[in-house]
Amino acid sequence: MSSTFKNLDVLLNPRSIAVVGASSNPMKIGGRPIAYMKKQGYAGDIYPINPKAGIVQGLQAYPSISAIGAPVDLAIVAAAAAAVEDIVREGIAAGVKAFVVFSSGFGEYSPEGNAIQARLGQMCDDAGVLLLGPNCLGAINIRNRVIASFTTAMEDHDLIEGGFGFVSQSGALGAYWLDMVFQRGIGVSSWIATGNEAGIDVSDAIHHLANDPDTRLIGCYIEDIKDGPAFRDAALAAILAGKPIVLIKSGRSRTGAAAAASHTGALAGEDARYQALFDQIGVVRVNSLSEMVAVARLILMQPPARGPNVGVISVSGGAGVMLADDLDEAGFAVPPFDADTRTRLNDALPGFVSANNPLDVTGSVAGDSGIFSRVLDALGSAPDHDSFVLFIGLMVSISKDLSDSLVRAFASRGKQVAVVWIGAPVEVVQELEAHGLPVFADIPEAVQAMKTARQFSAAREKAQQLDGTRWYAPLPVADTLETRSEIRAQDFIRTHSDLAFPEQLLVRTVDEAAAALTTLSTPLVVKLQSPDMPHKSDHGGVRLGISDPDMLKSTVQEMLEIADRTRLRLDGILVQEMSPVAQELIVGFKRDPVFGPLLLIGRGGVEVELRPDSKMAYLPLTGGAVLSMLRGLATAPLFEGYRGGAKGDLKALAQTLADLGNAFAADPTIEEIEINPLALTRDGRFVALDALSLHRPVPAEKAQGGETPPLDAQDTERQKLSSLQEL
Repeated sequence: MSSTFKNLDVLLNPRSIAVVGASSNPMKIGGRPIAYMKKQGYAGDIYPINPKAGIVQGLQAYPSISAIGAPVDLAIVAAAAAAVEDIVREGIAAGVKAFVVFSSGFGEYSPEGNAIQARLGQMCDDAGVLLLGPNCLGAINIRNRVIASFTTAMEDHDLIEGGFGFVSQSGALGAYWLDMVFQRGIGVSSWIATGNEAGIDVSDAIHHLANDPDTRLIGCYIEDIKDGPAFRDAALAAILAGKPIVLIKSGRSRTGAAAAASHTGALAGEDARYQALFDQIGVVRVNSLSEMVAVARLILMQPPARGPNVGVISVSGGAGVMLADDLDEAGFAVPPFDADTRTRLNDALPGFVSANNPLDVTGSVAGDSGIFSRVLDALGSAPDHDSFVLFIGLMVSISKDLSDSLVRAFASRGKQVAVVWIGAPVEVVQELEAHGLPVFADIPEAVQAMKTARQFSAAREKAQQLDGTRWYAPLPVADTLETRSEIRAQDFIRTHSDLAFPEQLLVRTVDEAAAALTTLSTPLVVKLQSPDMPHKSDHGGVRLGISDPDMLKSTVQEMLEIADRTRLRLDGILVQEMSPVAQELIVGFKRDPVFGPLLLIGRGGVEVELRPDSKMAYLPLTGGAVLSMLRGLATAPLFEGYRGGAKGDLKALAQTLADLGNAFAADPTIEEIEINPLALTRDGRFVALDALSLHRPVPAEKAQGGETPPLDAQDTERQKLSSLQEL
């Protein structure tokens, strides 16, 4: 791990807290933290700062931080934005170690506010003190009753101590999360809303929770990440520590203007690049707070399922079938019970009920609740099943008997159990969950929670494989990018890989074109080579099936006229042998400005954006990792001899692409490379039929008369940016 993180201990474990802008009104922003901490039993000293009051909420007040005359670990600032800079400066001089700034009107408001925010962050960094905010909802540590927040979620809830930690870039979303988890009786460790992140950011908070002994599971809401490597390091630290991260990422935006130069840029949109990182390191993404809370209940209450086999027990045949359908679609299996289990079940069931899986105990349980108890006891450990789902609907009159049976059968069984109980009485839900049996209101909610929880078992394996990886650093965004034509893009690819290209000849005149027929086999393809025409086929820059001298000459002449008429910079006309194509891939190498260089692999050809099927991962990558990407494509069987079709050597291709990708990542002069299509020919070879690359601008003194620099003009730029290449 190469990132440096802030130590948040003093923020979340302060022995003394000053509240600047303290109010005697417990409903005001400056009054809420005091009221909350008094109510919940914070044991440290609280110092209200209010120059107009001697007593605030029964506590002695002070006119300023410096007037306290005693050590202050944490200062909560609830004052006008214009006063914050002076308050923080005074606090630093008085020895305050951490600040939580509620005040708004900074970077989120105006350029002037952003300048003040930057000064606040720099002031705190220079002094070695912590800053949370500004424009934040604060932080809460449940164990020691620190409530450095004005969230209204604390108005009607008592604190419940537990293992669920939460980090949010949105205070409001964080407040909704608090309300939801407390309503469901879920215990919390720490809660941190980072606001404008002038000091502490979401990565610092995740890293703290990764090392917090009270935290078992980390929930996170993010909108954007400024320091990609720090986020990656913090998330990996948490997952390696056995603490799953379940995350909501909002803010899907269109790709930048540079993306229009390639299909890779379009496919690797901002949200897709975030998702690629989450997939690669094992962060599990959900779409809502309710989904997050549902999976948290399952993870915190139940052991992980050791495999995909699920036993389904239902009081409704229809519900059992629905569960089986949803489980199958989610990647689970619903296999038959083993012989011993079936024997026990047959002894417990009425004669008209079969010991199948799903097991329908039928509505007869309404007249004899003992059936349910006997069935659950008969299940024993059901050795062929890794988890169980039980469906109950209504049954209010016998709900106590049913819940007691569930507790007796499964509370300490050691296998994952989820209960779907439609219309369950509140007290029954509370009783079951007090015994560690999560209750879900409907089938999709339960199955989705099981599916998400299952992803976490693979997450730690991914993190362990990446532990110690030397990642490449992201580069600053370039103001402009230069497109290189296919023939120029080939230069780098040929140098750093053994990837095959068709037999070809670059010509500049009609007379030179005639010579192509003496060295190349027909049919031929003719392609105009210009950095100003990256998508040649869209503008008449590609002609296929050329087989005789006159056709070749006229085609080359037409290409030259297109270049002259449209004033294109011309690298020549490329004449290539046509390859018998069976299938097509797209391969792209791209630099993400947040997380660094990545590889994209997908189904290629002209329809690449119409029906995308692609995988992305960040470099460096091993050949094995690239092979997993290739085989993860929905269309992967088409490249491995599907129904007698062409079969390519995916393992060799994967190693070639890994080598090329790592060479690309180490050369910061290249912004992007795209190979589209990378064809699987009918004789089983992979051949690059087209390529382009995007480069960072060459310094003006290197350009000669405005022409495109020579094909080997890379050394100076490579040396110039080499200090940025790796973390």
